[in-house]
Amino acid sequence: MTLKWIVTAGEARSIAGTLQTLMIETRMEPGCLGCSSSFEMDQRASIRYVEEWKTEEQLQGQIRSDRFAKLAELMEHSAERPSIEFILPCGTRGLDYAEAVRSKDVTDRV
Repeated sequence: MTLKWIVTAGEARSIAGTLQTLMIETRMEPGCLGCSSSFEMDQRASIRYVEEWKTEEQLQGQIRSDRFAKLAELMEHSAERPSIEFILPCGTRGLDYAEAVRSKDVTDRV
């Protein structure tokens, strides 16, 4: 899962702090293979956040979690349209995948 969004320079510090807390939680979850974030600072901050999961089922469990809802809330601060990408065994999906997973507790119809 890769999330990208842009925020004002003034918001970057608080978002970075929140991301650090979420990353600590993520790394402790079973199946987490990695979690990272990066910031490029100019007049605005470009944020890139990445999570890697052992299985698609574990990823889906995370998409349903309160932690993912907090990530989505952070992305709502984006100055431009944020992007979200899921690289799955069946191909690459976007926001539609997260919406489908969160609206249904079914893995085989996503």
